[in-house]
Amino acid sequence: MSSGIVLLIVVVVILVIIAYLVGILIRKRNDSRIAQLEERKQKLFDLPINEEIEEVKKLHLIGQSQTTFREWHQKWIDISTNSFADIENHIFEAENMNDTFHFFKASGEINNIESQLDLVEEDIKSIREALSTLKEQEEKNSARVKHALDLYEELQNSIEENSDNFGSTMTEINKQLKNIEAEFAEFVTLNSSGDPVEASTILDRAEEHTIALGQISEKIPAIVAKLEDDFPDQLDDLESGYRKLIEQNYHFPEKNIERRFQEIREAIRSNSSELVSLDLDRAEEENAEIQEKIDNLYSIFEREIASYKVVMRQKKILPDYLKHAKENNKKLQEELERLMLTYIFDETYAADVRSFASDISGVETAVLPTLENFETQVKPFSELEKIFEKSLNTLSAVENGQVEVFENLQAIEINEAKAREELDLYVNKLHVIKRYMEKRNLPGIPQSFLSVFFSTSAQIEALMDELSRGRINIDAVMRLTEISKNAIDHLEETAYLVVQNATLTEQLLQYSNRYRSFEPAVQSSFEHALKLFEVDHDYDASLEEISYALETVEPGVTDRFVSSYEKTREQIRM
Repeated sequence: MSSGIVLLIVVVVILVIIAYLVGILIRKRNDSRIAQLEERKQKLFDLPINEEIEEVKKLHLIGQSQTTFREWHQKWIDISTNSFADIENHIFEAENMNDTFHFFKASGEINNIESQLDLVEEDIKSIREALSTLKEQEEKNSARVKHALDLYEELQNSIEENSDNFGSTMTEINKQLKNIEAEFAEFVTLNSSGDPVEASTILDRAEEHTIALGQISEKIPAIVAKLEDDFPDQLDDLESGYRKLIEQNYHFPEKNIERRFQEIREAIRSNSSELVSLDLDRAEEENAEIQEKIDNLYSIFEREIASYKVVMRQKKILPDYLKHAKENNKKLQEELERLMLTYIFDETYAADVRSFASDISGVETAVLPTLENFETQVKPFSELEKIFEKSLNTLSAVENGQVEVFENLQAIEINEAKAREELDLYVNKLHVIKRYMEKRNLPGIPQSFLSVFFSTSAQIEALMDELSRGRINIDAVMRLTEISKNAIDHLEETAYLVVQNATLTEQLLQYSNRYRSFEPAVQSSFEHALKLFEVDHDYDASLEEISYALETVEPGVTDRFVSSYEKTREQIRM
């Protein structure tokens, strides 16, 4: 056998071995894939879809939800009975192909099975999601319906338990409850007949009406309590109090109180009747108006009671206050007449006393008839309080005026005595100033000082004359006393100035001797100043002349002499 044939045989054998090994590997790989597909199919088949379907069935779906459920249920039946059976047949065929060494056909069949399983898996996922959605939606709807029914039942029970608190509104509230109950019945009918959209609208409306009625029912008891309990009790209290006040001789400026009672009772009845319409805003407004009317009546009674307490205090004060004011005015009149014998003074004092008498008389006219017949008087206490208060204020003003006039009258004699004391002082001071000037040994008295002296003397004499009259004009005395004081003060200042100028002139004339021999200007001023001093007695001009001259040769010399003089100046002493 040739070597070529041997080589060919070897190659063929090798290829056969390789093919066998490849076939073995492909077969094992296909077996593994088939096993995986079988396991995947089984897992899908074992999913709890039947249980989930049963759970949804128990919800007793109706309408569109029930239709949707049936469609998905049918799809699961198709998958579980047809698709899985078909997949199982294809797996069986793939196993046969793989066992009979049809590896490539088996591989293609396996690929087809994988595609089928992918589709089934997607369908199963959609079915489960749809079932979950249906379940959630139904649970939501059930919870919503339960919530609405719970609200209604809670409201119904609350109203039944508290029916006594709703008064005349109970009939209308029961009517509203029946309407809501009818809406729930309509919801059930529509939902059962497969019209979930309209049923949902009806459910919304029933829930809204339930909530609205609940809010109304929360407000009604307070309104009814006012109309049936609070207002009648307050009105009874007011009427009872009114009768007691009338028995105690109370009177009122408001003449329509009985009619007000009747109007309030009519308003209470009217609001109670109209409350059946459940227009709570209007009812609350009406209640507020009724309460305001009741409060106004309370305010009227409280005002009169408070005024009564004030009037009783004022009633005790007024008689004594009137007596006191009249006695004071009598004393004032007597004092005024006594002083008028001795003095002339302002006429306003007499006018004030007459005015006080007129005010006192007005108070007597205003209050005495009431005070004397207090138990039978017919004025409201609030009006009496104003009258008495005005009278007390008038008497207080009168008293203050009387005190002021009395103090002014007392001051007349005091001022006269003081004026006489000051007159004596001024006369003595005039003599002291005169002696003071005489002791200075001046060359002569300046005419300016003499004018001031004689003027001051004349003012003092005028004061003396006024105080010597049979009836003293006290205002003139006060004026002349002030003038005399100012005059004597001015005279004293003038005396000091004259003596100061004369003394300083003498000192500076003596001091100028040190400059006269060699300062012609000083010599000239000396001669002129000496003439003014000794002949003219013009000490002011003389001082100015000599001081000016000395300042030119020795600045500050005048100030030095002035400072020294002020330290040793002799005072005018009484």
